Amino acid sequence: MIVLRLFHIVGGALWFGSAFLFAGFIGPAAAETAPASGVLMSAVVKKRRVAEVIKWLAITTVVAGWAIWLKYATQIGVVDWVTSSFGLVLTIGGLLATAAAYFGITGIGNNVEKLVEIGDQVAASGGPPTPEQGAQMAHLGAEIERHSRIDLVLLFLAVAAMATARYW
Repeated sequence: MIVLRLFHIVGGALWFGSAFLFAGFIGPAAAETAPASGVLMSAVVKKRRVAEVIKWLAITTVVAGWAIWLKYATQIGVVDWVTSSFGLVLTIGGLLATAAAYFGITGIGNNVEKLVEIGDQVAASGGPPTPEQGAQMAHLGAEIERHSRIDLVLLFLAVAAMATARYW
């Protein structure tokens, strides 16, 4: 249980913090300063593999959290666990975190990698983006922004549920 809680809490703190930093500050700043930000974003995404790291933080946090949930649910009984206010709030928090992981991985991480790849192709060509590349970049940027908002709200609600579950 100590190991699961360590993975869950430390992974969750790193996941939420990095998601907040990227969705709230780095992503919008990169969009405002594009194409100049392309070199930095390429280094962060391709070399440092930030999307991959955040993905594994999310997966680790969610899997460890559900393992902890399952331990309590099987000890107490699933119905008794979910109908207790503590168990219900943790269940809601787990569902919110799972949804956040899905939106983060599919809507943000995958799209950031695609956007950086197109940006690298444009930079290698030495000219402006083609109309197709420009349209793809605009679409991916809008998707990233939309999913980032959803992801941050879900993560905030999940963290709020986990932090206050004992007091409901």
